[in-house]
Amino acid sequence: MKTIYFSCLLMLIFATPMFGRTPYAVNDKVLKNFKETFPEVQQPVWNSYDSYYEVYFTKPDRTSYRIDYNFDGDVTRSFRYYDEASLSPFIKAKVNERYPGKKISGITEISSNAEFYYYIILEDGKNIYNIKSDATGNIDLEKRLTKSLWP
Repeated sequence: MKTIYFSCLLMLIFATPMFGRTPYAVNDKVLKNFKETFPEVQQPVWNSYDSYYEVYFTKPDRTSYRIDYNFDGDVTRSFRYYDEASLSPFIKAKVNERYPGKKISGITEISSNAEFYYYIILEDGKNIYNIKSDATGNIDLEKRLTKSLWP
């Protein structure tokens, strides 16, 4: 019984700072640009770093986003996380040409001034494939993993 009380007390002590946490102070330029671009977003989650802000949110279509802003309010990089239904038909066709019979189980789209890539997870009965595609459909296999035999 003492162990249960002690465990509860420890959880309370360590969890209390999380409840009292104040949101990051995001500057007005960044907030203005974000709200103009994404007026429908209700509950963004902000993080602050030494040289940029980062915001996470999910739109009603279940597409998740992570966007990095510099302190001047400019987007420096963005990540979109979505499923096969939202993938460009061109890229989807290129993936299916190169990996026929594989199921697309997730996509991460990364864009910035310097790059635009799709990181795509494919599956079949035995393996998981992590592939990378650029906007023109050039595809590279990043990693192939063997699925576990556990049920």
